[in-house]
Amino acid sequence: MEYHANDWLGRWQNFEAYLTSSDPYLTRAWQDAETAAAAMPMFCGGVKVFWQRACVTTSPENPHTLGGWNITLAVGEKLCIEWLDEDGASLGKAVYHLESVLEKGLEGKENALFVAEDMPENWPFRCLLAMEPMPPRTARQTGGLLSHLHFQYASQRNLLVDPETQKLYNPMWYATVCDGDGTLLEKCNIVRALHRLPLWAELPEK
Repeated sequence: MEYHANDWLGRWQNFEAYLTSSDPYLTRAWQDAETAAAAMPMFCGGVKVFWQRACVTTSPENPHTLGGWNITLAVGEKLCIEWLDEDGASLGKAVYHLESVLEKGLEGKENALFVAEDMPENWPFRCLLAMEPMPPRTARQTGGLLSHLHFQYASQRNLLVDPETQKLYNPMWYATVCDGDGTLLEKCNIVRALHRLPLWAELPEK
């Protein structure tokens, strides 16, 4: 993977907010997804149930459901990441450097391993393993999907990756954030795209 700090900058919203939203348009998008995916074995217990299990953002070290991140550029192409809870309160922030790239991480793809600088070794957000944002955040300006990424985090690298096999301890943990500047239509279309449904050109009539 090619690391470019600018690809990561901005506000990011926890995908769990899409799952718990009572907005009628998102509700409609999820209803369509449930119908479309009903025959898929991976969704046998229901689409929302599957994603709620996979995308959880609490961890053994952090009891707080995340609201998302604010990411700004730090000196030396590093990232300053502020972690937010679901009410928008700060859970702390730190400067992260790219320490290494895991060859086969989430989705079997290359994942970036970021490590926070000058933070206690038991800080729950000290190590961040993440796929690169897809598509780029600029894609929405030309009609593309809302940028999103999957990630995992822990205080120590060896809580995420087996040091012997270099495999993820929990390959089914897909905590996810989406571009926090997305419109309601763009959020609905992320849900629809995940389940191979045609994208909406505009919000449908209620």
